[in-house]
Amino acid sequence: MITVNKPVFRPYEVVERKGLGHPDTLADGISEAISRSLCRIYLEEFGEILHHNVDKVLIIAGQSSPRFSGGRIVKPPSVIVGGRASKTSSQPLGKVIERAAASHLHENLKNLSQFLVEPRLEEGAPELKSLMGKGANDTSIGVGYAPLSRTEKLVLDLENAVRGVPGAGEDIKLMAVQIGEKLTLVVAVAMVSRFINSREEYEEAKLAVRDAVAKMALDSLDGLHGLDERGHDTHMSSNIASDLRASDPHAADLEVYVNCADTVESIYLTETGSSIEMGDDGATGRGNRGNGLITPMRPMTMEAIAGKNPVSHVGKIYNVLAARAASDIANLDGVEEAYVTLVSKIGSPISHPLLRAVQISGEMALTPRLESEVDSILDCWLESTDDLVEQFVNGSLSLY
Repeated sequence: MITVNKPVFRPYEVVERKGLGHPDTLADGISEAISRSLCRIYLEEFGEILHHNVDKVLIIAGQSSPRFSGGRIVKPPSVIVGGRASKTSSQPLGKVIERAAASHLHENLKNLSQFLVEPRLEEGAPELKSLMGKGANDTSIGVGYAPLSRTEKLVLDLENAVRGVPGAGEDIKLMAVQIGEKLTLVVAVAMVSRFINSREEYEEAKLAVRDAVAKMALDSLDGLHGLDERGHDTHMSSNIASDLRASDPHAADLEVYVNCADTVESIYLTETGSSIEMGDDGATGRGNRGNGLITPMRPMTMEAIAGKNPVSHVGKIYNVLAARAASDIANLDGVEEAYVTLVSKIGSPISHPLLRAVQISGEMALTPRLESEVDSILDCWLESTDDLVEQFVNGSLSLY
């Protein structure tokens, strides 16, 4: 099914991202790290990837006593790993899980040293194991769209800007609300206590976060880049304008707020740089979608992508394929936006979905040529699922 619609004006836009140190994103990352580890072991031992789905990770927050210049962890957070996995012949599944989870946490939370990992995996059902490599092992939905809006691109980039501020931890949450030309950004960032020696330094770190966010956001606003009336590149003057306007992030087109819940008695100070030490639990699938964003104004699926096996679980495969197909379709002449929906039927070949639907936005008609180009793109991606497996296993695909 292919439909063409006129471009739609969106009067407002809401975009969210949970950073790599957020509990929900950590759960996604642990799920995917375990899946990649299992895939490598299965390939080495059996020459093929066996059935597994480890998309049920739950992080239980611990307890901490943060203080300026450094406090202490009272009770470490726990990582409970559920799901299903085929056994390996060389090592217990529990050891594989513990090693993969610990590696991911150490890589993404530089100040976390204490945590517990509780593996609770069991073998999968024979009926689902038999579908590996033969067909879809779930009836599921995959969606994707392209291109990203200016606000969506900005929110993806802002995490690195925040992490570059001394004292900022990895647990960063970004919310953007765009109404016309008015952009409001709300940032939550866990500050690391051992780098913050006083309330004054904490407020200075917040101000540095606000300025870093404002500078990047101002660079993305209309009128800061492009050509002047004589056709000259204004990139240099736009950088100067950003420097000047970053000192006032509450300018006419931009508002930036950081750690809005702070009070005289309470601030967002942590030992580890993440709220998993006391403030917040996490679970696979509750955070970012496959493009790294939470976009309620766009089509989304409830699927937890991370941790599902890359061979037959369409909850993972179709979301990646839909996004890539949408990107290719959006590059066709005259196409402004493309939306792709794929629906599987359990047991059916992955290359033959129950539904393959495309919505195109642009000033054009649905011609036989356009229909043929769209169909060719979908056919190409649906027939390339085997090529994606290596990218899933080596971690080159961003899923959260």
